[in-house]
Amino acid sequence: MARDITSAFNTAITNQVVKPIVALELDFSDGILRLWNGYGNLTMTVDGSSQTFTGQGDMLGVSEVEESSTLSMSGVTLTLAGIKSSLISTALGANYTNRNGAIYLGLFDTSSNVIADVYTLFKGKMDVLNIQEGPETAVITLKLESRLITFERPANRMYTLEDQQVDFPNDLGFEFITDLQERSIVWGKKTN
Repeated sequence: MARDITSAFNTAITNQVVKPIVALELDFSDGILRLWNGYGNLTMTVDGSSQTFTGQGDMLGVSEVEESSTLSMSGVTLTLAGIKSSLISTALGANYTNRNGAIYLGLFDTSSNVIADVYTLFKGKMDVLNIQEGPETAVITLKLESRLITFERPANRMYTLEDQQVDFPNDLGFEFITDLQERSIVWGKKTN
């Protein structure tokens, strides 16, 4: 499978010393949350635009990202520990189900600068979020489901004029569908 990486990224990943960055982008209803596995704020180019990610230190965990040659729908589990109370209130209060989430892989060069255009490891929809509170810290686990899961959902669309006009108000292609419901159509015989 082809990968879209820059030549600088390719050079850095084949070096003897590799300095990886793992970053998350989670689209909660009250704002997009961007985290990375280091300390402080870090600006990276993601999908052609510059974004600032907040450091979460070494408390960021990502389960194995699986890839197959078939259309399988494997998800990813994110683990956040030692987090701020503001993140817990966001997790408790904001809508997240079926909203976008992404995991990015970036690299530092030898001068600790981020190499242009980080690589997208996984994009999916946020599904289940659990918070486990302990005496010292809280741990949040969040499941990201593959975008392929939408193929399992029923379309819930009708072949009616009203349903067609939801997306295409001027389309009259289904205008005579109701007339065809009880109509008898003779096919292949001579009629009088």
